Amino acid sequence: MKSILAPDLVPVVVAVTGHRDIPVEDVAVLSLVISAQLHDISTRHPDTPCMLLSGLAEGADRLVARCALEAGWHLGAVLPLKQQDYEKDFTSEQSVADFREFLSRTTWVRELSSASSGRPQCYRMLGKWLAHQSQVLIALWDGAPENGPGGTADVVRMFSEGVTTDRLILPDAGPVIHVRTRRAGNLTAMANEDVGLVKYLPACPAGLASADEESRWVAILKRINQFNWHVRQIPSSDRSALISDSKSTALVDWNESGKLYPPSSAHLARQLFLSADAMSLTAQTERDTLFNGLLAISAGAIVLAQVYSGLFTIPILLGSALALSGIGFIWHFVTVGRHLEQRYLDYRALAEACKVQFFWKIAGIQDCAADYYLREQRDELEWIRQAIQTTELGLMPLDEDSLETRLKFVRDHWIDDQLRYFSGEKGRPGGKAAFNRSKDLMWSKRSQKLFVSGMLLTLLTVIFDAFILDTANEAQSWILKGMIIGYSLIFGAAGLTKVYQQNRAFSEHAKQYQRMGLTLQLAQSRFDAALAVGDLAGAISVVKSVGMDALAENGNWLLIHRERPVSAQGIG
Repeated sequence: MKSILAPDLVPVVVAVTGHRDIPVEDVAVLSLVISAQLHDISTRHPDTPCMLLSGLAEGADRLVARCALEAGWHLGAVLPLKQQDYEKDFTSEQSVADFREFLSRTTWVRELSSASSGRPQCYRMLGKWLAHQSQVLIALWDGAPENGPGGTADVVRMFSEGVTTDRLILPDAGPVIHVRTRRAGNLTAMANEDVGLVKYLPACPAGLASADEESRWVAILKRINQFNWHVRQIPSSDRSALISDSKSTALVDWNESGKLYPPSSAHLARQLFLSADAMSLTAQTERDTLFNGLLAISAGAIVLAQVYSGLFTIPILLGSALALSGIGFIWHFVTVGRHLEQRYLDYRALAEACKVQFFWKIAGIQDCAADYYLREQRDELEWIRQAIQTTELGLMPLDEDSLETRLKFVRDHWIDDQLRYFSGEKGRPGGKAAFNRSKDLMWSKRSQKLFVSGMLLTLLTVIFDAFILDTANEAQSWILKGMIIGYSLIFGAAGLTKVYQQNRAFSEHAKQYQRMGLTLQLAQSRFDAALAVGDLAGAISVVKSVGMDALAENGNWLLIHRERPVSAQGIG
């Protein structure tokens, strides 16, 4: 088995389904078509590792797996049964030997069930798993409907329409690359020239067609590739320094046997967290630096323009103001083009969701954080959910430590840590809730003081103009012009200060963080009570609830900031 080349990158994950009885004479044509499709996916996402998920059954599964390996892709095996039971479904000893050869070349293997569940149900479980864990499906299919669960038509339907849930949200659904394929038992059902024809079937969640599904998935995979490109741009030494600056020390320092093969889901979530965390810190630092420069340039241009219009009509002042305005425009254009605010917000959101995923896997929770995160967003933000989902391509943590030990680790390094973050240390109220309340009060007072100062200066200007000004006195005329410029600048500063305060949403965040602090206090109490009586299932339930609440809070934070364009230029 080969190891994952770059676990800190997000892979493009493609699954395969298809007929087992592919005619031998069609294999060469189909191989060329499949290789071309895989090459196209790799070419469009050059900075992204590609992985194929296959059940490695006879026929289509192995044909596509062979093409993927030849193209340099990673191969993940998803077996519907325990290997020993699964091999009973193969037609010959040679087929079993070929299957084992493929297994030896996989990056990762997962067995989903056992024969006791019933083979049709096991194969349908495989179809559901592929639909849930991959972003694109390659289907070697004749297009005919099939009876029974787990067949090619059933998998295509589950993938393109999604697996429905009890929640009133559209299920996850993905695009299907349909490659026309004959079956050995029914060669006359399809003309020879139709073999290998490719048709793109866009996602149709819950059977509801949407005109933009194809472009939406192109955008999702493009954003994944952009994230990987940004990760690759930072040298490993610089990335290590950024990782050491992370406030999530538990994820930075955590060490477990999953770092060796095979990687655990917790390990993959940790690696993705570290990458996203480092990228968000980089984008935030660069954004703040560029904003400070833009602020200085803008302030200089405004002051020069005011001085020119009100005090000294010297051409060089106007020229300098115009030159600074031009520089500011170019500076702003460069800043916007680098999408720094978007990168900071999105990568921060990905990091926080991966943190939940990490602690859930340590606690043995089977659910994926992506199932509860940004489910209502069917836009460019969906790439974040797809990235989180790829951390499921690993095993659950190995049981060197007992479940109780792992749960205590989660309590100490997540629940307690988050409680301190939102509410401060016990006996010393603080944390993010208090920080945002103080920021809201500070900026509110600044705005009020500037407004009152502007009003006072305006009143003084009126009094000076009405009762003191001697138009024959040149010095007094200069004083009047300076006072007019002064209160104009003060009122402008007061307005900008108020806009900044409102768009940074300090008040909303203070209320949100206070609620999170109270929720975590309750979670801590219930968690400790459950552990005290040995109720591990109860403790796990608390951990899951904390994660769901954290995902909801983080999703709200992301949407608040994305919907406030002024704050997108603020210093955070």
